[in-house]
Amino acid sequence: MTEVIPARYSRRVRVFHWVTVLLIAGAYATINARGFLERGTPERTLVMQSHFLFGLAVLLVALPRLVSRLGTQAPPIQPPPPHWMHRASQVTHVLLYAFIIVQPLLGLVSGIVDGGGVGLPGGLRIPGLPTEHKALSDTLKSVHVWLGTAFYWVIGLHIVAALYHALFRRDNVLRRML
Repeated sequence: MTEVIPARYSRRVRVFHWVTVLLIAGAYATINARGFLERGTPERTLVMQSHFLFGLAVLLVALPRLVSRLGTQAPPIQPPPPHWMHRASQVTHVLLYAFIIVQPLLGLVSGIVDGGGVGLPGGLRIPGLPTEHKALSDTLKSVHVWLGTAFYWVIGLHIVAALYHALFRRDNVLRRML
């Protein structure tokens, strides 16, 4: 008997994808909003706490998302893309999955090792280490900021590629995730 492969990803994979998109957009929006607010103000503190909360939510969604995606066969792209395009897509997706795991972990660990912990809305707090590790925290924060900037480009490439497939190749790449 021939296995029927659906034309779209499973509902679960699609929901995880779009929830992740919204959470990452929230993390980027809040960290960029920080620059418009004066240091030490309650508004800036709330924005930073929201940024941490979005990052933690991305991390919490990442594992079930990855398990869900690995347990689902990708619907075929029709018409099939050239081999180089398929390989570029694979590399980009590996980078995106690494990003949604590594980036929130860097933010979380940098807040913990600096001794201050991570403040969350509603007065909740993930405690820091009892002793401060300023140099390590600063390094982790620098890598976190650098990755966040670098991934504007990777995320942008992902969006441009999806639009290219939909508008120019007129294949089903984007429709598989809708």
